[in-house]
Amino acid sequence: MNLPVMRVLLAEDDPHDAELTLERLAIAGLDVEGVIVNNEADFIKALDSGTFDLVLSDFHMPGFPGSEALRIARSHPSALPFIFVSGVLGEEHAVDMLKEGATDYVLKQRLDRLPIVVQRALDEARERRSRHDAERRLRESETYFGQLIDALRDYSVATLSLDGTIESWNRASEWLFGYPAEEVIGRPGDMFNLPPEPGQPTERPLVERLAEISTGTSLAEERWLMRKNGATFYASVVTTAIFGNGGAVRGFSRIVRDMTDTRVAADLLQMAKEQAEAANRAKDRFLAVLSHELRTPLGPIYAAAQALDLRQDLPPECRRSIELIKRNVEVEARLIDDLLDISKIVNDKLSLRLEPTDLVAILNGIAEIFREEAAARHIELRYTPLPYPVIVQADPARLQQIIWNLLKNAIKFTPRAGEIGITMYQPMPGKIAVDVSDTGIGIPPQALKRIFDAFDQGEEESAQARGGLGLGLAIASSLAQRHGGTLSVRSEGQGKGTTFTLTLDDPAGGDVQAPAPVETPASPSTHRPATILLVEDNGDTAEAMQFLLAEYGYEVDIAENVAAACACIDAKRYDVLVSDMGLPDGDGIDVLRHYAPAADQIAVALTGYGMESDVRRCLGAGFAIHLTKPLDIDHLIDVLQRDNRS
Repeated sequence: MNLPVMRVLLAEDDPHDAELTLERLAIAGLDVEGVIVNNEADFIKALDSGTFDLVLSDFHMPGFPGSEALRIARSHPSALPFIFVSGVLGEEHAVDMLKEGATDYVLKQRLDRLPIVVQRALDEARERRSRHDAERRLRESETYFGQLIDALRDYSVATLSLDGTIESWNRASEWLFGYPAEEVIGRPGDMFNLPPEPGQPTERPLVERLAEISTGTSLAEERWLMRKNGATFYASVVTTAIFGNGGAVRGFSRIVRDMTDTRVAADLLQMAKEQAEAANRAKDRFLAVLSHELRTPLGPIYAAAQALDLRQDLPPECRRSIELIKRNVEVEARLIDDLLDISKIVNDKLSLRLEPTDLVAILNGIAEIFREEAAARHIELRYTPLPYPVIVQADPARLQQIIWNLLKNAIKFTPRAGEIGITMYQPMPGKIAVDVSDTGIGIPPQALKRIFDAFDQGEEESAQARGGLGLGLAIASSLAQRHGGTLSVRSEGQGKGTTFTLTLDDPAGGDVQAPAPVETPASPSTHRPATILLVEDNGDTAEAMQFLLAEYGYEVDIAENVAAACACIDAKRYDVLVSDMGLPDGDGIDVLRHYAPAADQIAVALTGYGMESDVRRCLGAGFAIHLTKPLDIDHLIDVLQRDNRS
């Protein structure tokens, strides 16, 4: 193994002794390169100019004693190991020289000891240099981190003793708390805590809380603290145990950051959220009340129109007027429904009841309804139904609402002698599409991107001329998305017509579906007509509904409030309860509880409120069905007959 060359500075006035000394080291296997001097000047010059590992020196030299060589070597920055090699060094001189800093000594008569002493001296020197280097690096590291901690402007960094007193305090701590270091060193670390509020328990002592984190965990908290000037601030406080070399806790570090701006922003955000939620609840309540107040007068109007429509002796011109009244009441009811629907959509409260639905049947029914309306406006409605059903997963009522809104929109914006087309096709495997196209006024390119925005009706003049709230397309688009589909639009521009495309998943992949079996309506029941208790505080609505139900063969009693309804229920058995929800002395649920329907009885809730929560409340209370005003008597009759058949 190649050992490194050891350079030795040898102060010796006898060349023969110098040769023997170096030879002894060489015999021991040390690769030695020696420089021999015999006077002070050459010794100092050699120290300054060479890199040596070791100094060997005779003790007695003419004009240059070994003690002087030791003094010069000790004062030199190299701090080399210094070993005396002398023939006459007495015990007393040896002890003195060791006290002065000599590493060791060897008598010339015992040069065989020299390699061992040299090796030990070199090992000690290396260990000493390593220790000094580590200490130097530690000092530099402490200085660096001390400067770094002092440079942290946003973080107060302090150390606490085991009993919780402050031991160190960085510059940011002075800025944050307003105390200079000399005013806090040695004081309790909880001196910045706010006193407890009246009636609040006193906080545990800091020493107890510090003891909980002595296992190595950190204590992180957010709390209000106080500055020197009495001002308070909201702070993030992290306290961590500091461990010594033996693993025992020697203290704690505490880092504090001012979080007041974040806390204020969070409080403002929470306040804004609560205000928005309160405003949203107020809006929902307003819409519900508005719905009720608008529907209530529509109820008797629609019921009276339906009653007149049942008369066989009505002149044709009067029948046309009745149809006009019914049609406009339906339009008003639809506007109210649109307002409620858009509120449900915005608040993500619109629920769907998906079931296998025949898209062809939906289109057939709607086309039949709109064909007459289109003809009245001299618009041709082109639609050729498929000869087989196409089954999709959908909410039938909501799917019908999408197509209904598209056709309403097409009729509104198509002039006389125009055309409207309904086409169903398969754009790709697994998808089914319905196009509703028209030859109407078209849509300018700049309006296409906002056509599905609520309350947007395109050009202002066009919107004012045709009326409406601009909710139909927004609702249709949202309903399409909630069905897992899309609603898109294309138009070549103003005056060039518009095409809306509804695309849905087609589970059958376009395969022909077998027609569903048609249920044969049961023959009319021959048992006695059902008895109905109608609870309605609006006299006009009650009178019109009583007349209509009587025309269908039902026996109807009227109660105008909860007390009257309970009295009727106590006096007579009713097959059906139809109750308004808003009554002067309570609500329909109070009546329902007293009615307590048996298995062969049915309870129907009738309200002017159409919010989802109102529907859930009614059904959850035990009503079999929820109907909104203005009531379509055909719908109610269908419910009653369906229940009778079951």
